[in-house]
Order: sequence, then structure tokens, then C-alpha cells
Amino acid sequence: MSPRAAGPRRRALPVGFLAPVALAAVVSLSALALAPAASAQPLATPRVYGGTPTNGNPAIVSISTFNGTSWPTGCTGGMLRGRLVLTASHCTTDHESAAGVRGFALFSPGSTALTYSNTGPQGPAAVTVIDAWRPANYVNTSSQVQPNDIAILQLDRDLGAPGFTRLATHFDMARWLAAGTQVQHAGYGLTGPGQRTSNPFATSLPLISFNTESSLGPVFATGQSPATGICPGDSGSPAWVSDATGNILIGEMAGGNAPCGQVTNYSNVGLFALGYLEMVNNALRAAGYPTIPSAPQGITLTARNRSVVVEWQAPATSPETVVGYDVLDASGAVVCQSATTSCTVPDLPDGTYAYTVRSRNAENEGDAMPITADPAVVATPTQLPAPKIVKAGKGKYSIVYQTLAGKSSAVVTSYTVRDNRNKVLCSGLPKGRSALTLASLPCNALPSKPGTYRFTVQAVTEAGSTPISAPSRPIRIG
Repeated sequence: MSPRAAGPRRRALPVGFLAPVALAAVVSLSALALAPAASAQPLATPRVYGGTPTNGNPAIVSISTFNGTSWPTGCTGGMLRGRLVLTASHCTTDHESAAGVRGFALFSPGSTALTYSNTGPQGPAAVTVIDAWRPANYVNTSSQVQPNDIAILQLDRDLGAPGFTRLATHFDMARWLAAGTQVQHAGYGLTGPGQRTSNPFATSLPLISFNTESSLGPVFATGQSPATGICPGDSGSPAWVSDATGNILIGEMAGGNAPCGQVTNYSNVGLFALGYLEMVNNALRAAGYPTIPSAPQGITLTARNRSVVVEWQAPATSPETVVGYDVLDASGAVVCQSATTSCTVPDLPDGTYAYTVRSRNAENEGDAMPITADPAVVATPTQLPAPKIVKAGKGKYSIVYQTLAGKSSAVVTSYTVRDNRNKVLCSGLPKGRSALTLASLPCNALPSKPGTYRFTVQAVTEAGSTPISAPSRPIRIG
């Protein structure tokens, strides 16, 4: 696979984008055309629509590309690993082609005041791009964002430290979308129509869309406001969420739907990195890093007493790299960790519980899917209703009592039926696991001595015994 880089300038068109269905019309925010003369000056007070300077940010990289005769364009990249930079595919290919550009110049993360001259970019880092990993079917065909516009540049040596804690999971995206979480952006793009700056700027925008079934591929979008936005030259720039655990990388920005500075209905579209797990793992493997396991499969939840037992199957992709699993609640908090494919969440109050599971490799990378497993209900065992007397034939009767099945998470070890003289008539459980799920059970051992009787039932569980039930209606025997 040959190195690839940013295509020529992409002209933004005012096409509406608010929902996944309109993504095909989104245009590239794209490669910033770089004037060859060194005299081009940034604005006196440059800003990315209300953004703030982020000089020295270790997560972002300025990228220039060589077309064989000149260095016409520039993009931004994110520090995925020391030798891997995440960017857009159109930042690695010739315009209207699948062919890679002739070369790259990458600058130290967060570098400031980068300049360009007739001889090319001045002061790039001493690294060489040795490969550009892209989805196999990406073609740089037009100014609109094309499907699978995501790439990873592999370097011959470390450019810097990894800029992010880990990659965002499918589960992260689902809960962030529901919360309208702010997404962080940073890049080397224009600061307004025609306004160049060689300083990096940052801003934040709300997550407004996430669609893994889009015709463009697994995509996300962030909203726009009159006060802030991103511009051409920010193509390939990282998008991430910062929380208590660190900076979690969603993916890279591929395009938007309005010219720089036109904020009406302007949103920004990016490609979700873990949606391209095969490409990501190919790049990681080639660069000597551990590959990332996919999400665990077949998750089931079972309530037992005051706990929920979570069980799952190993990931389909890179299971050999798994060092552990995290069980996550709906907020994303880790409630249980395990090195095997099961984990018990203990000491739960009565309630309904739902979890998902994230796989984890030695670099704390892995995926988790949104919560889909049937929830588990933890419920304290309560007093059973009075047994019923059922006629079982000529002159014969049976005592039928309700069970705790579906009413409590307590594990039943036996049911005890007594008469009003405190004699135990039945105790234990019928053979077979089905007895634990039956709504009612019979007791056919009635008293042998003549008399009038009432009967009670009590459940014995691992969490303790229920109160003795109220007595049944009286029955005359003999």
C-alpha cells in the first residue's frame, strides 16, 4: 500500500445536513489550499469561529502533501499512536483518483507558526510516511464527502506520544448522542473565509447524529452555532470527548455542508474510527501495536439473590489480545471487571438492571455495543399467598401453592408445606431445573388422621426464608 495524502482544495457547497439521510450531500471541509509564497499572513486575531488557541496540543498534527511538483494542500491529523496518525482519506489521495499523493510533510504535534515557501513547508518533523492505510474501496471522486473517507498514516518513527486515552466504543456513542455531549475539535484549518493561520485552534460542538448504516459508512455529526465552527484545512482533524477517564477519540472529521463562515444549518460530519476496526487493526499490527478486540457477543443477565450474573461470549475479532472485560451500566460506569467471560455484580438493592460489556486489551482498547440484553430484576423474596386446595379425584385432594418464580431474584432451595398442627407435609423441590421456573407446585402428601386442616407454605432461599403464608381454607379429611 503506497503512501497517500490530501487532495486539492474542496469547494464547499451549501447543502443541508441535519440527519443521517442527508449525509451523502455533505461536502468536504477538506484540504486547505496552501499559497506557495511565504508572504501569506494569518489574521491578526485568528479564531475558529469562537475557538481558542491550542498551541502545543500534543494530540493534533499539521499535514502537508506533495503532488509531484508542489505542496498545494494541507490537512490535520490526530495522534492515534506514536507512529500512527489518523486523518481523512481525501488527505492521502489525488483528487478524482484512488492513487496516493507523492509525499507528505508532518509537523510536530501542536507546532505553531508553520510557514510555506516555494521550496515547500519549512521545519517539518524528521519522520517519513511509510504507508497510508485506507478502506479498500475509497475513491477521491468529487468535492462531496465520499464513502469511507478515513485513513491512518504509518510513520517510520515516533512523531510524539499518543494523544488520546482510547477510541470511543459504539456504546459510548449511543449514550453521548442521547445526552447531546460536547465533542472537542482542534485543527489547522481556516479561521474564516479566506483567512489562513498556521496556529492550531480548538472548539467544541454538540454530538447530533451517529449512524453506522449510512451510505457514507459509520459516521457521526456535530452541530454548528453562529458562534463557533470548523473550516477547510480541518479535514482529518480529530474529534474527541473529554471525561473523567481522559480524552476518548471518536474519529476524524471529513466534511461539512457550507462554506467556511456560513453557519446556517451547518454541521460537520466525521468517520467513526472503531467502525473501521479491520483497517485500524491492520495499521496497528503493521506498526507493532496490539490489535483491538471487537465487542463481546451474546450478553445475558441473570438475577441471583442480591446480585446480577453477567455472562458473554468472547469477541469475534482479536480475542487473543483480550486481557480483561469491563461490565458497564447505562451511565458508562464500570461495575464489574473480569478476566473470564462472566462477572457478578454484587450487593444490589431491589430494582431493574441493564449492562453491556467492553473488551479490553493491554492498551485499554476495546469495543462495547449499546445495551440490548434483557434486563435483570433484583427483588427481595416476599410472603407467598395462602395455598389452595384442589380436588384431585374421587375423595382426593391436592395442596397447590404459588412459587417465587418471576417474583423474586432469590435462589430457592426448598418450599415447605405444613398443616395447622405444624407437621411438615412436603419439603424441597421437585427434580429438574424446570421446577425453579414453574408458577405453582403441588403437594400431594395430605394428613392421614381424620380432622379439619389448614395449610401454609414457606419458601427457603439463599437470601433467607420468607414469612409463613396465611393459612388455606379449611378442609375436612376422614
